[in-house]
Amino acid sequence: MKFWNEKRVRLANPKAKFYNFYEGWSAKGIKITHSSFEDGNIAIVRLGDETIGISEKNLEKVFDKASAIVCTNAQPFLDLNIPIIEVPDLNKSVIYFAKFIRRVFKGKVIAVTGSSGKSTVTKMFYDVLEQYGVSSNLNQANTTWGICWNMSNFSLHVPYWAIETSLGGGMTRNSLITRPDYAIVTNVAPVHLKDHQCVEDIARNKARIFDAAPATGVAVIYREMQYFDIIESAAKEKNLKIITVGESEQADIRIETGEQNIIHLPDRDCVMKPFLPRHIVLDMAFVLAVINDMGLSVDDALEKLNSFQALAGRGEIFKGKIQKDREIVLVDEAFNANPLSMKAALEGFGKMFGGADKSRVLILGDMAEGGPETRQHHLALAETIDKIQPARILLCGQEMKNLWDVLKDRYSGEWYPEFSALNKDILNWLKDGDFVLIKSSHSICLYRIVSYLKLLMAKYNESV
Repeated sequence: MKFWNEKRVRLANPKAKFYNFYEGWSAKGIKITHSSFEDGNIAIVRLGDETIGISEKNLEKVFDKASAIVCTNAQPFLDLNIPIIEVPDLNKSVIYFAKFIRRVFKGKVIAVTGSSGKSTVTKMFYDVLEQYGVSSNLNQANTTWGICWNMSNFSLHVPYWAIETSLGGGMTRNSLITRPDYAIVTNVAPVHLKDHQCVEDIARNKARIFDAAPATGVAVIYREMQYFDIIESAAKEKNLKIITVGESEQADIRIETGEQNIIHLPDRDCVMKPFLPRHIVLDMAFVLAVINDMGLSVDDALEKLNSFQALAGRGEIFKGKIQKDREIVLVDEAFNANPLSMKAALEGFGKMFGGADKSRVLILGDMAEGGPETRQHHLALAETIDKIQPARILLCGQEMKNLWDVLKDRYSGEWYPEFSALNKDILNWLKDGDFVLIKSSHSICLYRIVSYLKLLMAKYNESV
């Protein structure tokens, strides 16, 4: 059933003018890009120097699917015989659609933010809550505009919405749009830093996810994160219930990782499947914290989580032959990297595949957009790497050159300025029985090396 009818669109956009509407008109929701457009969507169309929406030249690509268009000037489209919603401000109109459907929605909203882990946690929530009914922005459109067009398409006939939200567009604005019943902050880290910005600024901005949470809201926070006190204080100012998740004894929900992965809830211990990266166990703990607080079935959630398939580039593990006589275990963390996620991935890899009997290989690329302290953040990885004692290290990117200068006398390996040279050499470095971690920021393109190794596995194995 399509939620949007003319009355609801008018209520959402009280200053809009309507053209070419007909009795019984209905629509699914708005879309701001032509690539994701579906039958029955409303097309947000930008004109001139407007920045949000489908360009006028791309309208023809979605015209046959569109139920209506939203624009700031109806005149160019009046002869198209399509319903038109003319609004004073395109950006505000996108927000109005989302705010209206949020006012109507009676279920629980779970909003997830953090410098890393938010996409994985959101997907976990979706998998666990699917049996009850859930809508989510699994396309990772997590800025204000992505959240809005996703919400306008969400179902009102489900009890839960799980929404990934970033700082894009402003966290206070995103909080006002989502009004989360459960607001989760997975961590803060020096990533996407602007000039003269520091991690403390990131923490204060992330804490604004609580700004529009209701009085009955719950804040779920990583206990060991940097500037935890800032996040906690913001939640306390809103009088939210606070649940902390972490490894320390101070955490309300505590994890143990290594030979056995355990999530300690207040009234029970949950044993997770083996060979999980530490950050994946931590992500699962955020989900169980909320499920437990909601009073939903923890057993059902455990079943889903223990069959969870990590997202591409965020901890997927593959085992297979890359040559007829060479088999490796590959841990794919190549989607993104910041100092916090890099350290967590390294530590988790060391715990999963530790021991003198295992040959560990680290393939690491630059942590991009780290701000003025990025050189020191890269050098600081040496201490964690020394604890792992890898057999070989392959480093890629200009920032990793500084780390290689520190490590090159300790370990076998090489530094490469960019991924293509490393990719050409990769088979010269990998041996039968290796356990391989690949981790970098997306811009370094190490995900292409992952793709190459997976292609080889597909060639030399019946399945990957």
